[in-house]
Amino acid sequence: MDLSICILTWNQPDLLPRCVASCVAEIERERIAAEIMLVDNASSDGSPQKVANATPLVRLIRNQRNLGFSEANNIAIRMSGGKYVLILNDDTEFRPGSLGLLLHVLDADPTIGAVGPKFLNPDGSWQRANAPKRLPRLPGIVSELLRLDSILEKLPLTRDLLTNRRNAERGGEAEQIDGACLLARREALDAVGLFDEEFYFLFEDSDLCYRLKKAGWRLWYSPEAQIVHHGAASFKKVMRAQRAAMYFEGLIRYFRKHSSPRRYLLFRLTLAVTLCLKMPLAVLLSVSPRSQTRRRWKGTVPMYSKILRSLLSP
Repeated sequence: MDLSICILTWNQPDLLPRCVASCVAEIERERIAAEIMLVDNASSDGSPQKVANATPLVRLIRNQRNLGFSEANNIAIRMSGGKYVLILNDDTEFRPGSLGLLLHVLDADPTIGAVGPKFLNPDGSWQRANAPKRLPRLPGIVSELLRLDSILEKLPLTRDLLTNRRNAERGGEAEQIDGACLLARREALDAVGLFDEEFYFLFEDSDLCYRLKKAGWRLWYSPEAQIVHHGAASFKKVMRAQRAAMYFEGLIRYFRKHSSPRRYLLFRLTLAVTLCLKMPLAVLLSVSPRSQTRRRWKGTVPMYSKILRSLLSP
């Protein structure tokens, strides 16, 4: 078996069939010996079974509850048999020929442990949210939280110094591959121990890439390979406060795991100051005269306060 495609899904009846159909088309185009491991994270809409019934390439794995990203994908990886493993979001679609381009990168260089494509919006434009990134650095985290990165990334100097982003048009060596579409060598995954299941959602891909690089594997970004990403479709169903809580939980876990005590203390203090700067706007939006805005920001201020207390506690 050359390739195992692991797709994690949760209540995605419209986009999941398109994602799987895109994979099947690529498999047939490149004549790849492949399997599709479809992991149902306790969906309630019946869509995973319908998709599994449509093609013999799909092997359906049902979880009784939502296990999050890391644990659910690890189940699929362990049950799969491909030489290469593709971690793929259920809201993505390959541009024709792109899967073959990614496979060629790994075939051509045994020192590369993982490769990723360029992400596009449904209209074909470049997707900024999933641009190539460096591994998380404190200046980049601050600029992202204060929403300054879209301005700072316009100049190469400020982009490189103050954001975690890099040039989306320039392929080559990468620090991080986005977990929405990450093609890895099984040998590399086995060497570092798959995803860390302490990460429920977000920053698990950063953690994996950090460990791959530390173990001596190279990571590669290939903008010639392109994938349409419909933009965290499942994640958008979660309330803003819950999304923010997941973000901060993953972020704090990442820096705690990969920082020295002094660097981790600096991170905690800097993040606390950044949250204090964000708090007034969150308060204003949570009491907005527009009911839709109030609903979106409901619970965000208490969540920020809880994170602040945690960061400032001994």
